[in-house]
Amino acid sequence: MNGTGSHGGTAGMYTRWILAAIFTAVAIIMIVTNILMADAGLRLETARDLLGNLGSEIIGLALTVAIIDWLIERKNLNEQVQQQSWQMLHDVDHAFWVWQGGRREFHLDELVALLSIADPKDPLPQFTEELFINLGIRSSDTLRLQPKLLRHDRRLRSAMKSLSGLAQIREAKNFVDANYIIDGLRSAVANLAEVTGQHPHAGEFGAAQAFRDPSVDAQVRRYRGSLHETITRDERMYPPAPFQAITQDDDASSARSQRA
Repeated sequence: MNGTGSHGGTAGMYTRWILAAIFTAVAIIMIVTNILMADAGLRLETARDLLGNLGSEIIGLALTVAIIDWLIERKNLNEQVQQQSWQMLHDVDHAFWVWQGGRREFHLDELVALLSIADPKDPLPQFTEELFINLGIRSSDTLRLQPKLLRHDRRLRSAMKSLSGLAQIREAKNFVDANYIIDGLRSAVANLAEVTGQHPHAGEFGAAQAFRDPSVDAQVRRYRGSLHETITRDERMYPPAPFQAITQDDDASSARSQRA
């Protein structure tokens, strides 16, 4: 999420509210002046009509600005909720894929099916545990740093609360065990799927068992494979500088410069 864009949108929202407040204040002053002029018995029909009309128009303009601002804010919040939900859903899928296996590409029905057959007794090595801890930390940070976004959608908030407890896997092993992980992931996936408009079809991915392999060796392969993909992608984006061999002429030039 682009923090600069978010701050820019917030600044624009405040500016529109300030303009709406100014317009409303000016309109109220005009209308009150019109009433006072009428009470004083002043025969300024044209001025009163002008002030009354201007006041009504400005109030209408202020209301229009306020309504448009509210609609824009809701649209921005909806987009942020969708982005956050999709990102967390893919992160959950990746961590669970390292633990249980499955196809490499994301498939909601497969994720739901594997969650339903996951065994709490499956091995949970430290590197896999770290993935779940990171999920919990990110969810806790989101709960703390984005309260407005989470108030906007209770389902996203519920998903983050379900995942936030994973941050305590090591500190509270008596409470945050493998059963807790599975239950938390199930609850989070259900809420995130609802937010993103997906409808899992329970029992319609019978091949999930064939893709499942929670052995430590398989987890190591999946974990290292995902790291290799990241490193390879970074190398494609930022290729190393080409190696330049030093020739004899370069050595001679260097020696001459040192003697000089």
